[in-house]
Amino acid sequence: MYLVIAGLALIDAFIHLPQLVPVTAGLIVVFILLQFREIPLPQKIAGILLTLIGLIGAAGSENWAGVVIDGIARSRIFLLLFFAVSWLQYPVNQSPSMQAAQRTIVSQPPGRRFLFMSFGVHILGAVLNLAGLGLLSTMVEKQKNPHLRRRMAMALINGFGSASCWSPFFIGMIVVLVALPSLSWRDIGPLGMLLALTIMTMGWLYDRLVLRASMPSEAVSGPVAISRQHFWRTAGLLGSLVGLAIAIVEFTGTSIPVTLGLMGPPFAVIWYMSIGAKGTRFPHRANSLAHDVMKGLPTLRNEVLVFVAANILGVGISSAIPTQDMAAVVNAVLPWTDAKIIALILFFLFTSAIGLHPVIVVIVLSSILPPDALGMRDWVMGLTFVGVWGLSTMVSPFSGTTLFMSRVTGVPAHIIGWRWMLPTSLLNGTMIALMIIAIRHVI
Repeated sequence: MYLVIAGLALIDAFIHLPQLVPVTAGLIVVFILLQFREIPLPQKIAGILLTLIGLIGAAGSENWAGVVIDGIARSRIFLLLFFAVSWLQYPVNQSPSMQAAQRTIVSQPPGRRFLFMSFGVHILGAVLNLAGLGLLSTMVEKQKNPHLRRRMAMALINGFGSASCWSPFFIGMIVVLVALPSLSWRDIGPLGMLLALTIMTMGWLYDRLVLRASMPSEAVSGPVAISRQHFWRTAGLLGSLVGLAIAIVEFTGTSIPVTLGLMGPPFAVIWYMSIGAKGTRFPHRANSLAHDVMKGLPTLRNEVLVFVAANILGVGISSAIPTQDMAAVVNAVLPWTDAKIIALILFFLFTSAIGLHPVIVVIVLSSILPPDALGMRDWVMGLTFVGVWGLSTMVSPFSGTTLFMSRVTGVPAHIIGWRWMLPTSLLNGTMIALMIIAIRHVI
């Protein structure tokens, strides 16, 4: 069923057939119902509440059924992205070049380890998403010293989360570009790289001046150097994936999720077959990869529920609350654009800390308070969204990043979000606000 949903999303990108929209929405609902029993209780409660609020908001609309169907169908583009990324995680875990890169990064001495882990997971995660984070989490898992385990986990969270500022392979960037259709990646991606660099730098300074200063010195072995062959193979893999995606976007004009949906499976199959033993590469490994991916699609049930509920909430609230009335209130309270940028960042961090996923905030805010209603240029709002998205996932006890690191470290997710990452996120939130305000006045 998930495969059919992804296929219909691809068809709709090239041949828009209005009659397929309710069909796709119906399949998504059936998928959630079939998997609902396996969804954890907190996500069930959150999904039901968000959906009910959205339905109540849509009930006042003349075409309430169409509003709800549209909200559900909007989530299909995100399901397509999850489908594409699912194919890449398997070859990553078996690639000799990726394993060599992992050994080099995690073997660095204390003076360089934070930077190597942060920048390493940033580069790998920016292209490979959670597969890149999982590749480098083994060192954290094996670390017995709790203080050192905390610092390593923070380095990975900091480097991985900051990739959402610019990476077209990250769900944060995808959500923002879908929510603000007047934007393209070129409008905010290059500027987002500056924000990502700032986040990683400030994270390193906090570790060096605050966390490392309170920790005694440790005995370490020498670093493991990566061979030229593995280095160039790793660079070639990441470069070819990015280059192919950019080429398809430029020549076909498709969105990034559609592009990844088209190229992700065949790229993963070719990569997976190339690292197998001779005689087992085709068709055995291709069949094996396809089987593993299909078997894992039902595990995306949590993400599907969150994104569907968020979209229903967004369209429901936007149909119930007139944009002009809401914008008038916000503009009266915050008449200056710079103040709105600061308010957006604080609102993101607060709502994420109490458990709301940033996708909900982006979809709802862009629905009821579009940039023109606030007198804000679209790229300013988009850059603010992607800049604070990663910080929001760092402080949220329910984000995929903190939940993943909670499993790795054995530390509750709320401790990671509220105690470990909150100070650096507030510091970086301040820096991002200052940078966006400065860029806005220059450009």
